[in-house]
Amino acid sequence: MSDNPRVSWLYFRVPGLALPQDEVWRRLGRPGAKKQPLCGVRFGPDGWEPGEPQRDAILTAGRALCADVRPVRWLRPPEATRLRLLCGPLAWPEGEAPGFRFHTVEVRGDLRELEVGATTPPDAESPAWLARCALDWLAAAGAPALGDVHRGGVLLRHGLRVRPATESARDDWWPEEPIHPPDEMLPELRVSAATARALVGGHPWVRADRETGDPGIVRVGGRVRLMGPGGRDLGIARTDGEGDLTARRWSLPGERERDVATRVEDALARRAGFHAGSAETDAYRLIHGEADGLPGLAIDRLGPLLRVIVQGRSALPLVADAIPALRECMAEHMDGLPPVLEIVNLRRPDQSRVLAVHPQQALPLDSEGGLTVRESGLRFWVDPGLNERSRPRPGTGLFLDQRENRARLRAEARGGRFANLFAHTGAFSLALLAGGAQEVWSVDLSGAYLRQAEANLALSGLDRARHRVERSDARRFLEEGKGDAGFDGIVIDPPTAAAAGRRFWSVRKDLGPLLERAWSRLAPGGWLLVTRNDRGARTPLARLAEEAAERAGGHLDSIEDAPPSPDFPELEGFPEGDPFEGQLLRKS
Repeated sequence: MSDNPRVSWLYFRVPGLALPQDEVWRRLGRPGAKKQPLCGVRFGPDGWEPGEPQRDAILTAGRALCADVRPVRWLRPPEATRLRLLCGPLAWPEGEAPGFRFHTVEVRGDLRELEVGATTPPDAESPAWLARCALDWLAAAGAPALGDVHRGGVLLRHGLRVRPATESARDDWWPEEPIHPPDEMLPELRVSAATARALVGGHPWVRADRETGDPGIVRVGGRVRLMGPGGRDLGIARTDGEGDLTARRWSLPGERERDVATRVEDALARRAGFHAGSAETDAYRLIHGEADGLPGLAIDRLGPLLRVIVQGRSALPLVADAIPALRECMAEHMDGLPPVLEIVNLRRPDQSRVLAVHPQQALPLDSEGGLTVRESGLRFWVDPGLNERSRPRPGTGLFLDQRENRARLRAEARGGRFANLFAHTGAFSLALLAGGAQEVWSVDLSGAYLRQAEANLALSGLDRARHRVERSDARRFLEEGKGDAGFDGIVIDPPTAAAAGRRFWSVRKDLGPLLERAWSRLAPGGWLLVTRNDRGARTPLARLAEEAAERAGGHLDSIEDAPPSPDFPELEGFPEGDPFEGQLLRKS
């Protein structure tokens, strides 16, 4: 803000076409201020800051600018308790935030018309309170209202697109001029030397630092060319803007750029074996984000439906092309075009509830909002997430990425006694029982999870007499010596962090001691499967497991990798894309 209380810095973007400076001043309602320089913008830790004066006569499309002037009437929001407004790409069709709720009235391309209504009495000292709350929220959500020059909106002809809901829209309400620069413009996004080294090493993300350029020059998910120091071409990326994650790589330098439909077809072709075996297993991953060339997008098959998870804002413009291509390709494997459930798992502004889970067609769910899927002939009830539409939960009750490890343990379970710690809904327990285990203990603190494990046993027709349920913290279970004699195998698949009664669980702090206790409970010749999701861990999991075995008395015969299932492919140089790391230890 300026020192003069009557003057405010207005922050805005040039629309999707180049503008002369004279035209910018006309749109700001200050044609007489042509000699005053417009300023560029610096992107500091606290948001936009005024930068250097801009002397160019023509200002390129999408450029961020600011001006130290008072707003004119058509740049100020109206005072009303119900509003209509236009905004850019917004991840959620409806929601509620402190003071107001909104829902989508119409969508045209990237633009969305919202109706906003008050949910609390207005502040008598600030009659424009509703507009201020809504505009602040939209800017924080990455989709400022069109013409909102205080908060980085596009500087449109004819001003701010906010009106009282009781008024009819004027003829120019939907702007004819382009809001965002065209895709073929492909502007350059500068990155630092450190970022360039990471990209060359295979990492597909651009993290913001002091040298990162302005990704907002294009729409959310728009394409930019990454340029390193010295003008080095680093390929094409799609902008993201989720926290400090600026962009996700789309194509390598010199690579032929494939469209969304082609990437979907290629990913599904790599899973031909899963399609062929769907009579036995009909729950598996179809699209695994960056590793399948569709950054920020994950898609699973869950029996008769497709579950689409938007994990990055870069994926928002991909969904419209990916879903039709996916349904068409999967129709031959799923008895016609399958229904789709879309989940937007993105960060949202604080203290707001949004519609993050919405079906695109009628879903074949049971009375409890779930359905039954198959894995290697076993049956599991899963919750796709429709019961809590404002809470985007990536999990369903069955971790598809552990399928190969379950099959591996099932093959050697005959006659043994096993413990499944952090059992969740019992998928490992079912695999061990199906393999012929004499006894399996399912240990978890959640009574709801353990009841679902028992229900899954019944669905699969397994002998419940061989299954022991223990509602307990995994550490306490081992400390108290439950299960009497030693185990022939122990599964440890823990959460990264969780409440555990009075003893909080942290995988970084508590996993090592737990492995030591588990190793001491293993019978000679037994095995221990451990997995971990801790991207910031300093000690490799294999070394952590070896050290725990040594402290517990040694006798480590072998240790081998136990990676995610092949439908969750790895991308070299990109550990963030791996669901977990796993090791299988054997006791001599």
